[in-house]
Amino acid sequence: MYKKLINKIAVTGMLMIGLSACSNVEDGYRIEYAESQAEFNVSTINLNRGAVGDSIMFSIQAQASTDIKSIIVSSSLSGAEKTGFVINQGKTDPFVDHAYGTVQKNTKNIDVVYKYVVSQDTSDVVITFSMIDGQGKKTKEFDVITVPAITRYNKVTMYSNTPAKTDGLSTCDGKVYTTLSNYDPVSTANKAVQESLDVVFIVSGNSALLVGPYDGNFWSNMKIKNKTKFKKLVNMTAADFNGLTNASLSYFVDQGQVDKGTTGVTDIKVGDFIGFKTDFASTNSYKYGIAKVNALHPANCAWYEGKSYLIEMDVVTQIKKK
Repeated sequence: MYKKLINKIAVTGMLMIGLSACSNVEDGYRIEYAESQAEFNVSTINLNRGAVGDSIMFSIQAQASTDIKSIIVSSSLSGAEKTGFVINQGKTDPFVDHAYGTVQKNTKNIDVVYKYVVSQDTSDVVITFSMIDGQGKKTKEFDVITVPAITRYNKVTMYSNTPAKTDGLSTCDGKVYTTLSNYDPVSTANKAVQESLDVVFIVSGNSALLVGPYDGNFWSNMKIKNKTKFKKLVNMTAADFNGLTNASLSYFVDQGQVDKGTTGVTDIKVGDFIGFKTDFASTNSYKYGIAKVNALHPANCAWYEGKSYLIEMDVVTQIKKK
């Protein structure tokens, strides 16, 4: 009888401890949490992508019926210096400490910003936001896309006389090469030029074209012909182009499905925006860019006899990884 009573007391004690543990959601006491009924909203303030050093901003808002104990942020890759919570101007700092996201007592509302500074361009990042209150936990997860930095080449000018006598652009350094047939013979120097050529300007009949060296409209005996892809971006505006950033260039080429483009784009007009993606074999391999056509008309130049055609563009492109 005594032994049974002791066992009953032990079981009852364990049950009470278990019930107590189920209601205890203090940080660090348990790993598994019930689902909180609080409102927990996280959204990106700017685009969810950037190059090294760029900041991705998240708005964090929470409203709970019980005290909010912590806002925890974890990422698959640590952010660079200055990553952390940002308190909106005029708002009270709700945190006891920012490193662990511990919230001051008697806090039931949170309205803060979290800044993630991209630290590496080698992989995309997953960021997880968790809110723990007296009821349990809520979690939101976001992907951050790492992209290359961009550079801008203004007033890139190319001429075309025939599909064999024409100019080409290297997006690696913004250099224009003239009389491309000069680079057909096999040599170390010519190989380097062929590898760097991404965009060729051609006028054929009544149509102006931008093509990759691989495209059949370009008459060449080059041994290396990059398969640059092109696509017109019909929804882009001049303001969009002028304000391009590391993040927004990536966004516009994704939105415009440049990856599904072809090796040439025809019937180019002044004001067109042309997205492109360089070839794997290119010196500036697998990089995206956008060209804005500013001028397109007949013109004479010193290196082609007779009437030629001119195209002038501003070009923004992702740069080769250093």
